[in-house]
Amino acid sequence: MKTALTDRTLSYIKYNDEHVTKGELEAYTKAVFACGADYIEINAATAKLLDADDYSEQYILNVRSSFDLGFCAVMKFAYVTIPFTFAGWIEKVPDDQPIILEVSADEYSAQAVLLYLRRFTFIRRIAAVRLTGIMGDHVEDLVRWCRSSYFTPVDICPLNTMLTGASDAVTAAAAGADMLTLSFGRGYFYTALEQYLINVNITRRTVIKNDVIKAICVASLLFADIFGMLPTGLANLADTDSEVMNAVYDTDTGVMFRPYRVMKRKKYEPRESTVERRIKSIGLEQDIETAILDMLKKVDFRLYKEITKRNIID
Repeated sequence: MKTALTDRTLSYIKYNDEHVTKGELEAYTKAVFACGADYIEINAATAKLLDADDYSEQYILNVRSSFDLGFCAVMKFAYVTIPFTFAGWIEKVPDDQPIILEVSADEYSAQAVLLYLRRFTFIRRIAAVRLTGIMGDHVEDLVRWCRSSYFTPVDICPLNTMLTGASDAVTAAAAGADMLTLSFGRGYFYTALEQYLINVNITRRTVIKNDVIKAICVASLLFADIFGMLPTGLANLADTDSEVMNAVYDTDTGVMFRPYRVMKRKKYEPRESTVERRIKSIGLEQDIETAILDMLKKVDFRLYKEITKRNIID
């Protein structure tokens, strides 16, 4: 069974809609789909700008406001994502609209949260439950438990706050997770889609297809243009030869640090003097030029400088 991939970048990162065009968004979504995403999660503002004829196959609407809720009443999406804190809105969603319920849960609380959700009558309306949190070492056991003991498909959204998101995503996919929700270009908080794609091929010892590599490059360039920031992959490449190293995050406080790389000092090479450049510009034979330069290096010019400073009277 294939694990469905969702990219959620367009659902939460803000961009200047006066600068971004419909064509750029369409090109970006096309590139993300070419990377391997099955769904792209968007908000109502992006849906209006995209102005697509059909959202029902590959687009998920992220509902965070009454405006978003009203939009899904007039447009059909593949899924509608509603956080558990807004569970009261579920009854306002059209009956033919599949719903993903998003809850915050880590590897220790996930099973308890899933069992707790069974108490609510709205669980019958839920097409999938998205678990957003740090999955850790037990993600494989969690996914296998979900597949054997839970009747609702589970969508894993591994956070990268402990810098383990990509490995958690790879492990969840290997264990047979129904869905994975990632975020293209993001290296912190959510897990980068392109990082998962690279890591999953490394662990499977397979070669990334040329079309996927091309799509990642195209999506990265469009990401930088739309959001005004470098995606994780390009940022790492740009930092390779820079004095500033990759960002380091304090997971306890959320503070980001950028340590400086110790640069190798170049071996000191004495610069040519004006006299040396003038001698070399004459065009003398090499041995004569070398002899003149050696002679000039032995001359102490301090005496000449002292004489020129004096007011000599004949």
